[in-house]
Amino acid sequence: MRADLHIHTHYSDGRLTPREVAAFAARAGVELVSVTDHDTVCGAAEAEKCCKERGVAFVNGIEVSAYVGDVKIHTLGYGMDLQNTMLKDFLSLLAAGSVKRAEEIIFRLNRAGIALTFEDAAAERYSAATPLHAMHIATAGAKKGCASSPFAFYLKFLAYGAVGYSGICRPSPEETAEIITSAGGLCVLAHPARIALDEKEKIALIKRMRACGLCGIEAVYSGHTAKETAYYKEIAKEHGLLVTGGSDTHYADGSRQIGRPYFSAEGALLHKFGF
Repeated sequence: MRADLHIHTHYSDGRLTPREVAAFAARAGVELVSVTDHDTVCGAAEAEKCCKERGVAFVNGIEVSAYVGDVKIHTLGYGMDLQNTMLKDFLSLLAAGSVKRAEEIIFRLNRAGIALTFEDAAAERYSAATPLHAMHIATAGAKKGCASSPFAFYLKFLAYGAVGYSGICRPSPEETAEIITSAGGLCVLAHPARIALDEKEKIALIKRMRACGLCGIEAVYSGHTAKETAYYKEIAKEHGLLVTGGSDTHYADGSRQIGRPYFSAEGALLHKFGF
């Protein structure tokens, strides 16, 4: 099945509605979709309904921002039991942590002379049930005229080493893998070429996560070169992991589009998803 297993909606830091995701997927000939919003599954039921209406298969998903020190390790989860108690508790902790982190970021920004409030950032969320994302703060900051765009604000004020950076209340990738697995889900390491670790450290990370339930590597990814894709497919094979793929689409008019790069979900992966 042609698949795109990495898509964001307005339930996290994307601009697409679940209905638009389903429509774009159907138009692109994508047969299987997963919405992987950051630290939340709030849009899963709506996305599943919209995909069903379009004849597109759906598997629930999430992208958790886990950390090793100050290095972000995006970790994907698929096909989880959303009523699992451990998962629900974990999601509650992520949401509560996002509030504490946002409060610290706003404090740091205010101390640096940037007049931004918690309420400004919270108002940028589509749903009050979703965690506060750095891009909500960045969007609010850009609207205040502190930067030319949310991304420019993020780079200037919120990225690692910047005046507003905060990495508090973040789970480890090992913990994340354990939770996803305990909820009956498939845990996948997202876009490994983008992880700011050297290859020796990445392999060590993969081994640690493998022991905690890691099942796959997102080797086919919109930001990977052909060489990187081939390399991480081989790494997946060496460690007995499945290969997944996704576009990481956030916007209708962005450089990443649903269904690109081409990825075909086959055999063992489809079996894991129940197809």
